Amino acid sequence: MFDETINKKWKTDFFKIFATNQDNPQELENADKLKIEHFPPVIAQYYPENTEKEELDKLCKGKLTLTKSKLLDNYNDKIIQTNYEKIIKSQLNNLMQQQIAKLEQEDPNFLQDEEKEIINKSNFPFIKLMTLVYTKDTDDMTPEDQKQWKEYMNQFITQQIVFSIVNAYFTMKLYQDNIYSTTFQTPYNNQQTWEKYTDSQTGFNVVYDFKEITENTVRQLKKLFPVLYVNQQPKREDFNYTIYNSHCASLLKINNNYTQYDNEWNYITNHKYTETEYRMLDNLLEPVYNTTMNSSKIQEILKNNYLETDNDELNYNYKQLIQDVSSILDSEELHNIIEDKLQEVYNITENNLELTFMKPEAIYLGINFPQDKVETYKQIAQENDVAIFQIKEKEGTYFKALI
Repeated sequence: MFDETINKKWKTDFFKIFATNQDNPQELENADKLKIEHFPPVIAQYYPENTEKEELDKLCKGKLTLTKSKLLDNYNDKIIQTNYEKIIKSQLNNLMQQQIAKLEQEDPNFLQDEEKEIINKSNFPFIKLMTLVYTKDTDDMTPEDQKQWKEYMNQFITQQIVFSIVNAYFTMKLYQDNIYSTTFQTPYNNQQTWEKYTDSQTGFNVVYDFKEITENTVRQLKKLFPVLYVNQQPKREDFNYTIYNSHCASLLKINNNYTQYDNEWNYITNHKYTETEYRMLDNLLEPVYNTTMNSSKIQEILKNNYLETDNDELNYNYKQLIQDVSSILDSEELHNIIEDKLQEVYNITENNLELTFMKPEAIYLGINFPQDKVETYKQIAQENDVAIFQIKEKEGTYFKALI
């Protein structure tokens, strides 16, 4: 997938681990080791020369402004998949424990120990319990009663799974909507980088020191991830593995003018709803759920039969149901119906997020930074006890000069 002439192997290894092992602490620790081993001693951000004084003051105080990742040019959530099977199994197997407790309350001998073992060892214990209950309950029923019981069971299982999928879908949408990011560059002191990230080297950069390991640098390192470069937006099928980690949607950048100096790092964080935002969420999200669940396509699915008999054994085709529901949730038809309501939910949180990052090591003004602004920038930097320099050039070599 990745061109290793422009992406070092450790980056592609990191991306694969990070993309596929979201719930595996050991593998994520291996990814962190790769990242830390190759993390640069300093990182920087470039800003235009017309940056407001108030913004510069915030930067000097260690503030950082992030933007919702989905609003940025290279964001690509089409490569991300949701593991619905894992989610519904987890949720419904919890429900299964409640069902077993209810059954045993009514009849302590309803399930034998060997039957419980069969249930627990099955691929989907919740469904195994339901089909086993059907088999035990219908022995003495008439064919008509068996048919009605079977229809009821199919409907019950389908309702539980559909609700879990729809809930997971919107939970993921909200999670992705509240991912914020910004990009750092390194190296910060050569001609190619200055020319690429500033307008004729009239801007400035803010440099952060990661040479010393402190509690804060470790905390911030956990949110910094290497950017990989691609010639065009990839699709899911371009990868030979499944990407579940939503942060990966922000780690691929289209770069048709790659140079050896391109080494960007994305800072990614998730916003957690405040109590006020949660109250708004409850009110605004309910119509989205209701509209989705009452849509004609979902209602059709709720009437479908997913029970199958294989070698006289009753099974439920939950994989087909997942496929059917997810295709509807991703459809343009549904989104044309819910988009306005869903956007109201997204609008609960701002497009930009300000947070405390770390105090910069220094500010560097570009070679062509406007001279009439130098004293103002110097004063703001000194008031915040931040070093400030101007980049100079001599015989093709860049160096910093005190102001």
